[in-house]
Amino acid sequence: MINSVNVISPDFNIPTARYVLQNIASCTIPQSTSADKLQGAHRLSCAPYSPKTMTRPFTLPILASSCLLALAATSASAQSTVPVPATDAEILAMIKARVDIDKKGTGIVVGLIDPRGSRVISYGSLSVGGAPVGADSVFEIGSITKVFTATLLSDMVQGGDVKLDDPIGAYLPAGVKTPLFKAKPITLRELSGHLSGLPGMPANLAPANPANPFADYTVPQMYAALSAFEPTRASGEIYAYSNYGVGLLGHILSLRAGKDFETLVRQRINKPLGMDSTAITLSADMKKRLATGYGMPGVPAQNWDMPTLAGMGALRSTTADLLKFVGANAGILPSPLYPAMQAAHKPQRAIDKRPGESIALGWHILDAHGSRIVWHTGGTGGYRTYIGFDQDTRRGVVLMSNAHSGSEDIARRALNRAFPLTVYTPPPAMVEALAKRGYQHIEAIYQELRAGDPQFKLGEPMVNQWGYEMLMQGKLKQSLEIFKLNVSLYPASSNVYDSLAESYEKNGRMEEAIASYRRALEIDPAAKNAQDNLKRLGVPAQGEPKQSQ
Repeated sequence: MINSVNVISPDFNIPTARYVLQNIASCTIPQSTSADKLQGAHRLSCAPYSPKTMTRPFTLPILASSCLLALAATSASAQSTVPVPATDAEILAMIKARVDIDKKGTGIVVGLIDPRGSRVISYGSLSVGGAPVGADSVFEIGSITKVFTATLLSDMVQGGDVKLDDPIGAYLPAGVKTPLFKAKPITLRELSGHLSGLPGMPANLAPANPANPFADYTVPQMYAALSAFEPTRASGEIYAYSNYGVGLLGHILSLRAGKDFETLVRQRINKPLGMDSTAITLSADMKKRLATGYGMPGVPAQNWDMPTLAGMGALRSTTADLLKFVGANAGILPSPLYPAMQAAHKPQRAIDKRPGESIALGWHILDAHGSRIVWHTGGTGGYRTYIGFDQDTRRGVVLMSNAHSGSEDIARRALNRAFPLTVYTPPPAMVEALAKRGYQHIEAIYQELRAGDPQFKLGEPMVNQWGYEMLMQGKLKQSLEIFKLNVSLYPASSNVYDSLAESYEKNGRMEEAIASYRRALEIDPAAKNAQDNLKRLGVPAQGEPKQSQ
């Protein structure tokens, strides 16, 4: 079965590291790497992509001394107790690879801020063939809007307008029924901290246009969904991410203030911080700077509108503006909002089954690799963004891209090199070796790469996706070898056996397909795809079919 989960590979793998280091040579880095003011931020530029810069031979050549030092620094930083960020040149090389190799949009902008100053690194264009992206390029920021909503909540608490533990019914129209579990109401704190128990999306969401799914959702519909919701547990007990809950919170704060959500953000956040390119309604100038979003490579996505649930994800912004927001949150830039921001960073609850992670008001907190990062991501139909800062080093990052799937891993490495990179595509060095030696040698080739660098690792979902891509291209034998590798690497996974079975079927090896479907069920008796396929093939879930020759 196809698994779309992103794969995380520990640190740099050999092909990725070499690609990054090869591209550092083509990058032009200004001498000054800090600025007293954001207006003085520099842009790190790089030579445009050409096929020559992608050349990556399978044999591992002796690296130049500067490359060896860069790799050594990367390895050492992973072991260091003090977080060491990726260099500007490494960040630029990573975003180049993400755009040119992984095809994650056409442009990525990374903003960095610390007590010494701020700077911006960018690569690519606003659209296919469009103008270059930069600090003032406009992107949809999706769920990063939620931390703006949390900041509004905290600021209104500081001002005495509301209290965190006020029940939501105190601010909604009298006719709106609010959920209760054993007489316990949902509070404003619980809406912001994803502890309300409300579903991720309202049950009555039925968009007329799925490409713009919230555009026609109305306030009466939001109230109806709330009135119809029957909780099965008390709020405050379990973290469960809810877009609906934070959208409702934004609406409640607007009702309390007597102003629409966009006006609240403009007056209470944008104006104090000097953010003039953060809005829901795009000005004519912002429209000119708007990056085109891409849900799939080369396929533009429609922009999203959220008139009712604005607080969950309606804002658009720029890297320059978000650097001001992150800088104020990190205490780097002075702001009258800092007390409210600090209060919003206070952890509300640990996130179950996710060690080192907790939820604050809107913000998520991650303790890992010696860093304590306060962060949030944002995604809409064609954009993926990230903001975060390390509370200890007071180093902040903004990453904005015009692709639906993200590059948050690059943002985390910009704060601390010890965080891993995500592998989206098969390493070219491995692909080249397979083309020369044949896919029947895939496991040996993989082990050779592992011997060269024990940190090199292929994740289960990426290998699975690779196998399906080959299957869809009609390369049946190659896909079978890829799925066999995945079974070898992840023998405890039901999904890899299920995928292997599908490949066996396509290769006409039915006995082995049945055996693999059965193995998937042995590992996970609830594996529905395996159940359905065995039923389709008219065979029982148990038995020992003969292996084909």
